[in-house]
Parts: sequence; structure tokens; C-alpha cells
Amino acid sequence: MEQSLPSGISRRDLIKMVGAGALYALIPGRSLAATSPSPPFEPGKGHGIIFVVGDGMPLGVTRAMHEFRTSVFGRPDSALYARLRDPRSSVGYMATASLSSIVTDSAPASVAWATGVKTNNRMLAALPYGRPLTTIMELAKEEGYGCGLVTTTRVTHATPAAWVSHQLHRDLEDDIALDLLAFKPDVLLGGGNVHFDPAKRLDSKDLYGRFAHKGYEIARDRTALLKSEIDRRPLMGIFANSHLAYSVDRLNDKNIAIQQPTLPEMTSAALKRLSLNPKGFILQVEAGRIDHANHSNDAWSAIMETMELDDTLSVIDAYLAINPHTLVIVTSDHGNAGWGINGTGPDYNDASAALRSYGATTASFEVMINKMKGKDPHVIGEIVRTHTGFSLTAAESRSIAEAMLPDYSAHPGDFICQPDATLAKILTHSSYGRNAKGESGAVIRRGNVGFTSCNHTAEDQLLLAYGHRAKELGMDRLVDNTYLFDVMCRYFGISFRNPVMSRQQAAPYQQISSAKEWQHHLKLHIT
Repeated sequence: MEQSLPSGISRRDLIKMVGAGALYALIPGRSLAATSPSPPFEPGKGHGIIFVVGDGMPLGVTRAMHEFRTSVFGRPDSALYARLRDPRSSVGYMATASLSSIVTDSAPASVAWATGVKTNNRMLAALPYGRPLTTIMELAKEEGYGCGLVTTTRVTHATPAAWVSHQLHRDLEDDIALDLLAFKPDVLLGGGNVHFDPAKRLDSKDLYGRFAHKGYEIARDRTALLKSEIDRRPLMGIFANSHLAYSVDRLNDKNIAIQQPTLPEMTSAALKRLSLNPKGFILQVEAGRIDHANHSNDAWSAIMETMELDDTLSVIDAYLAINPHTLVIVTSDHGNAGWGINGTGPDYNDASAALRSYGATTASFEVMINKMKGKDPHVIGEIVRTHTGFSLTAAESRSIAEAMLPDYSAHPGDFICQPDATLAKILTHSSYGRNAKGESGAVIRRGNVGFTSCNHTAEDQLLLAYGHRAKELGMDRLVDNTYLFDVMCRYFGISFRNPVMSRQQAAPYQQISSAKEWQHHLKLHIT
């Protein structure tokens, strides 16, 4: 007799809906956070701040994640929504504009939190004319607090970098790696080997050797991280040449899963190390590849990355239960791509099924497109069918092949990640009428997540805070992103203000890229 899951859905049907790889991590009792044994947390002595960033995480993707958690996998709630419902939580909104644009880049968005000051797009912790800005981590470290950075991107990427680096351009990641070495965070976990390995760096400097000389325990794969000693030594873990693989690819490729830890595992390791500081700590945790998936219009990868963030919140809940003197802030730096779950079918009666159809996907666009390179349209169609369960028409397969050509120009031009955006549009196509049997309904039914572009968007972002003093700090309303610096300073009893510039004063320093330079930056940013 076939086993049924608590939701009443059979295991066989669930595998059809979401794929065997995803099933292991997502059925009740098998969260991403629980994929490896982990010793329990111990009580810490100081006060802590855990600042969780869902990079480029609009409300649409959090709603989709919650739908899979509850309606598909039968859980009573997601960790995120449970905290949103909790009357002890503080729930508000946050404005995100940078000094140079209503639509912010990740760098100045992170600078706003870290320094309380706005700067131009692409810039780290400095004013547009170059004056460095003092960050909350620099202030906290001076006061004796531990400092940690955890991310699924390169550790030199904009969001973590803005807390410690004063570079005038976020793409100077070799230099940002040197800034991390100079700052010496207590925990540094993520990707980015290309900026630490002497064989990869342009200047051939061995940053692993330099971190080791400064006393760091260095982990280069998941096993080493999980076996790392829990002591006061600083911990550095670099687990990929560039960004960590997408969650869906780690779940479906055992070789990646052996090499790369999950975000919950990295967060657990960081908290165990940082909680040993008698004064307390500040830890930034970034689910950075939500943003990358949305740039690529890759709906299922974005949902899976958000699920991993949700599992990370479960790890943080376990820590908070033992260490109640901890403030947790959860937010996003900006929206991305106009993420929207569209109504599908007459009276929207097919919308839920259309959303759930993404769950059969077993690879990210990143993996699928790498397999498509140099292939003819027929093979491209087979690659899509194998990894998504959707059969394409010959014309659809040809359109993907055309979008891979170097001189392809998308219309409209805001869909610049190609063939990603073309593939996403095809996977969203449904048609209603009468099928081959003469029955009314869906002739073609695929997914229903629509995107307005491959670019960041300007909508205000969710701001959730819970734990120690969360209700006292004024985050239950619409605030500017710079306000979170004030919150963290007040929490630690630090009094400090950075100098500011007006938008008019900053305008002469704005960097204007050509279309070609912008596309190069975006490719560097997400790959």
C-alpha cells in the first residue's frame, strides 16, 4: 500500500509534482535545515543581532514559498509566516531608494543599513566623492562584539561587502577580499574562491595563506565546515569558485551537495562560533541567490532559494529559544523583476495548480542553459522537458535557440538576461479552450509567474523584527532603510552619526554605464 504524507497527498503524486530531489528536503520533517545532524545550541552570554537579508526578495516569492510549504507539503505554517502572525513580532515596510535612483542597487541598499547613510548605486561604504563611512560592524567590533558574514553568494559580493568595505565600486572584488582580510570578521562563510586563490587572483596573492596566518580555521567544503571546532578562533569557509549553486541544483546533484553546505548549515556554524563571545555579536545572513534567480526570471529557483531562507529562520528560531537576548531583523534590499503570481484559467480556478506545476523542476535555468549551449532546437526542447516536465513546440524551442545567439536583442530591452527571460515566458504559457478529446479546460497549462523585466524594482520591502526588544525599536511602520542603522546602534548602546550628502550634491558623481558595460556588470553579478 502506498504511503501518504500528512497532507493526504500520496508520495508518488508528490514526486510527480515537485521532483524527487526537492522532495527529500521539503516533505514534513525533512527540511533543508535538517539534512545533517547538528549539535544543539548552547546559551551565550551576550546580546546578539541576526540581520537576515533575502536579496531581491519581493512579496510574490514569499507568498509562493508559503503556498508550497502549506498547501503542497502539508505544514501548518512556514517559519516566515509564523513570525509574521506572531503578535510579539514587529512588522513594517521599508523604503529602498538610493542616492542616485528610485531603484537601488544592492550595494547602496546594504550601505544604508550598515551606515545609516545613502550613497550612489554601485558604491560600498563611502560617500560618492570617496569619503569612507563607518559601518555598524566596525563600531560593534570596536566595542568588543563578534562579527560574522554568511551568504550564498561570493563573500565579496555587494551585500556582505558593504558592511566592511569602502570601495567606490562593488565590482572591485579582489580589493574587497583584501578589505575582508583587514577587517578580520570572526566568521566569513560563502562562495568566492576566485578572489582568494592565488591561481585565480590577478595579483596572485594567496589570501588563504594570509587568513591562516591571522589564526583562521579554514573550511573548503561542507564536511570540513560540519566538523569544524567550536571555539573562539575566527572561521573562514569558501565553498565555490563563484556563488554557491542554486538550492535546486544542490538538491539534485550529489557532487554539489557534498561540496557545498546549505544556508541553514552555515548559519548554524556561525551562531555556534559567535555565541562564544561574552559581549555578544552581530551576524548578517544573506540568501543572495533569490536575487539572481529573479534577474533570470527563474521562478522555481527563486522559490527554492526562499525556502532555504525559511529553513534558515527555523535554525535561528532554535538559537533564539536558547538565547532570548537576540534581536532578529528580516528584510530585503529591493524588489526584483516584478515577480507576480498571475490568475490562470476562468475565474482564476487554475492558478494554484499552475503555480504548483513549477515544482516538477529539477534544475535551475543556470544548469539548463549551460546544457543547451551549442545544441540544436530539438535537443534544447528535450533538455527543457527533462528538467521541467513541460513539452515545448518546435517554434518555442527555436525561440530559445535564437535567444542564445550573441547578437540577439530582446523586445522589450529590459529582458536582457537571455535566453533566461525567453525560457521563463515560454514556461508561463497556458491556453484554454477544448483539448484533443473535445473537453473544455487547459489545452496547455504551465506555470503562472510573470515578470516585468530582468531588473530591480522600486517597491517598498517587508520589514520583520522579532526577539529581544523588537517591539521597542520603531520598526512597525514604514521606515527608510537608513533607519535600521539607528536601530542597531541603539540596541548596542552606540551613539554615532555618519556625514550625509543630498541627491543634488551626489549627482555629479553618478556613474553612467553604457548598455554594453551594464550587461557585463549584470552577467558578472549573477554568474
